[in-house]
Amino acid sequence: MTKARMEVHFSHPRLSRILTADVSPECTAQEAIEGLLEGDDVGPFIEPSPPHRPYELVIKRTQQIINPEMTFQEAGVLDGDVIEVRQAGQGARI
Repeated sequence: MTKARMEVHFSHPRLSRILTADVSPECTAQEAIEGLLEGDDVGPFIEPSPPHRPYELVIKRTQQIINPEMTFQEAGVLDGDVIEVRQAGQGARI
């Protein structure tokens, strides 16, 4: 049985702030990025990126990039994982 929510921590190489969020395992990487653009009580976690350099999510534990349409469950994200938000173009996709 899958847990209804899991806690993940979003980081960015150029930000000192880490955003902790409860997310659904069915949340896709694209939905997560859209949520990070909207932000929380403090404001947006990231700024809009140029179309040629979209953001990507990387599971820090494994250094695997989550494809935009993949859910966190499909990507193997675990409760408590740190997910780095960075500009696309580095590393191999899973």
